[in-house]
Amino acid sequence: MKQNNEGNMTAYRRLGYASGDFANNFSWALVSGYLMYFWTDVAMIPAALCGTLMLVSKGWDAINDPIIGALSDRTKSKWGRYRPWILYACIPMLIFNILSFRVFPSDSVNTRAAYAIIIYMILVLAYTCVNIPYSAMPATLTRSDEERSRLASWRMTGAFIATLILSQGVLRVVKLAGNGDDAKGFFVAAIIFSLIALPMYLFCFAATKEVVDVPIPAKVSAKEYLAVLKGNRPVFVLIITFICWGFYEAAIGATRLYYFKYYVGNADLFMLNASLMFLGRAIGTFSLSYLVLRVSNKRTLPLVAFLVSGVLMIIMNFLPVHSESGLAAYHVMTFLTGIGGGLGLASLFGMVPDCSEVTQYKYHTHAIGFVSAFINFAFKLGMAICTAVIGWVLAAYGYIANDVQNDGVLTAINYSMNLVVGVILIIGAVALYFYNIDKKTYSDMLQEVEHRIAEKHTL
Repeated sequence: MKQNNEGNMTAYRRLGYASGDFANNFSWALVSGYLMYFWTDVAMIPAALCGTLMLVSKGWDAINDPIIGALSDRTKSKWGRYRPWILYACIPMLIFNILSFRVFPSDSVNTRAAYAIIIYMILVLAYTCVNIPYSAMPATLTRSDEERSRLASWRMTGAFIATLILSQGVLRVVKLAGNGDDAKGFFVAAIIFSLIALPMYLFCFAATKEVVDVPIPAKVSAKEYLAVLKGNRPVFVLIITFICWGFYEAAIGATRLYYFKYYVGNADLFMLNASLMFLGRAIGTFSLSYLVLRVSNKRTLPLVAFLVSGVLMIIMNFLPVHSESGLAAYHVMTFLTGIGGGLGLASLFGMVPDCSEVTQYKYHTHAIGFVSAFINFAFKLGMAICTAVIGWVLAAYGYIANDVQNDGVLTAINYSMNLVVGVILIIGAVALYFYNIDKKTYSDMLQEVEHRIAEKHTL
């Protein structure tokens, strides 16, 4: 591969990379935003069992994420190291994305639950085969930390545009295609959005090019891979932060529809509120490429975003949303937290590839796929814990699908959507304070890594 020290990329290449996360979210956002509701209120699987199924699936993730990360690090092809994974894994992933929104025709709850978890675990594996290499790609697309931040900005803009489309489209498709049959409606919606995702994955593969010459790592054991985590402060900061972020994503994703259907009492408001959040996220994400040039440490933007969003969500917990003024204030604050969320998440994804140089500098090992997998698993772990707890808590308070909920359930839904999430975001902000790779430190490490590579090539 051709060495690219400057790392400048064209808008076409950035758009190609962004199209990958646009496609990702027609699976990821669809599942995280609607699958829990689909299981409880459409497939009629008990909430406590749904929570357990989600947690079990992340145990499976704990196994396959690092394996796929390590395998992708060692891939060698004419198309590069990570792009082939997107090409070959996207179609199987989209097939199981569709099957995840099918109710197995059985009167047995256990049979329906068994089908749900088997299909979902296969989907999780297939999605890992796409997303872990995709997340690791920026390390081979450019060495410029500023360009990586731009890539993260473009990537998350694509993701939030997709989620904005989903927030406006999913329930409309369910209503129109299902005509009263939500099981049919969700299945058709999954087909439609999966078909939209496919050409975007192919464009991502075709429009990107891996140009950074990173040596294929020597074959190492799992123990040696884990050794790169020892004392790796930036990685551990990101792991903690992504756990917090995963918790946040799961809470607002899995709970929002419950919140408006049961707590507010008007499910139709879900689309407006979700759209405001994702519009805010798109604005926050797109602003990253300009703001990142004005800070000396990448932690600054997500730290502020997490802190402000956390405080706002705590306030939102106590708003009188059953009044017009309270509901209006809730929508405005949702939009503001969306801006913070877009800015924060895009910043975090721009920090992940920098860990490639950290591991190469400190451990003389290229393991960005493995490190990216570990960080992605942290994100999924946060989501799993949150979703499982929500399911268990709803069941404990007596949640009954498609019925009037008691005060305990309504309070649990409100706290899950707002107060608890706000506290978790503030914890994430505290963790980010300890991220110690500023621009000067990164530049010094990068020069040393490039010097080592140049010396190796001259031998």
